[in-house]
Amino acid sequence: MKKVLIVLGVIALIIVLFLGYIGFIPGISNLFGSNKPRDLGIKYTEADRASARGKSKIEYEALPASTAPENSLVRTGSRAVTTDFSSAEISALMNDRPYKFWPYKNVQMKFNADGTAEVSGALIKDRVPSYCASIGIPKAVADKVAYYLPSNTVYYVKGKASLKDNKVAIFEPQAFEIGRLRLPVGMFLSKIEITDTALALDTTELSADLSKASGKKGLIINYINDHLASIKGFFAKEAYFSENKLHFDGNLNEKESTVQ
Repeated sequence: MKKVLIVLGVIALIIVLFLGYIGFIPGISNLFGSNKPRDLGIKYTEADRASARGKSKIEYEALPASTAPENSLVRTGSRAVTTDFSSAEISALMNDRPYKFWPYKNVQMKFNADGTAEVSGALIKDRVPSYCASIGIPKAVADKVAYYLPSNTVYYVKGKASLKDNKVAIFEPQAFEIGRLRLPVGMFLSKIEITDTALALDTTELSADLSKASGKKGLIINYINDHLASIKGFFAKEAYFSENKLHFDGNLNEKESTVQ
């Protein structure tokens, strides 16, 4: 009996250490460094933030603090913009958004010569439901996603993507990680659940049905296209990644009003 308890104790310890390594147990995650986003080598300054804002020309305005989450992000107007943003400029914008419910922090975005982009960062879990409400994702879906997220969620994504005439031209996800847990892209796509207004991971089934991946990819592209079309004032004639560059040609909003 004593030997059985020892074996069970060792198994439990291995499980705890593994969950800590992939970022699901605070404290243990600190020891492994898996609570910190992957370093992509992108450094930015206040000058990068100011430059990016100057290129986008978007004006930021504060909404009343009492505004409900679903009305806490309002985009208005439309202005033609043709420019190139550097990796540092976009990273600066992602980390300095004047929005109370902005859920991203410690973000690095890296644009590569082969047309891929890499993104690493962390999610502020308690902001996820309110942010989802602001972009039209149903509460039931947002709550489901937030439930399965670790308290300090770090992520890494890599893929190739581009837009043409405000539709997806290229969509090739290559890597997806939560904490230090690398998820096979095919498996990830097969677990996506499509609703009329949102995407969410299907957590009711644990088996990987890879045969569904290609079909789900098409549905995801359709969802992205529908979402792009629903953003008033935004239109991407062309957008793509290249060496240290996000090229954008189209229209961006003139003003973004948020609860700050």
